Amino acid sequence: MKRLRKSVILLFLIAMCLFICSCGRSKKAECPFTEITWENTLDEVLALEGEPLDSYPSTYSGTTYTFSKDFHDMSGTIKYMFDDNDRLMSMAWLYIPESKDDLENVYQTLCDETTQAYGESGFDSDMGTAKGNVWYLESGNIIVGVMSTGVNEAVQYQFLHPDVSNEKPQ
Repeated sequence: MKRLRKSVILLFLIAMCLFICSCGRSKKAECPFTEITWENTLDEVLALEGEPLDSYPSTYSGTTYTFSKDFHDMSGTIKYMFDDNDRLMSMAWLYIPESKDDLENVYQTLCDETTQAYGESGFDSDMGTAKGNVWYLESGNIIVGVMSTGVNEAVQYQFLHPDVSNEKPQ
């Protein structure tokens, strides 16, 4: 049941990110929760992270691999999404908070850090149970998103490869 809950949360966040990401570009993004870059291979990801917790089909016609990963002294899950040629297309860190305050604090911290590094986001959405920000960069979009249903809550910090990033809407 717990695995199903996490899978539902992950699928919802992917859908939310694809919706929010309807669109830009500027300073090179450096993913703060992993040493992996777009140039790394699947073998290099597995060598760094070890044995995956899980794997499942990715949005990009390849495979997603998940691993336990602490970031800012918080236990979360990192996922690497590959395309059908085993090229890395997305890196995301998912955190399931212990409280609503924790959810908001983590979300705000990630947004503040990203704003400090890359400037104001190019898209900000708040639909009640889901909200997020998108930074449109030439080196790939960055998305900080939240899903909160009262039962399931999660924060996701996602970096997208330039090939799957969209331009900022006009």
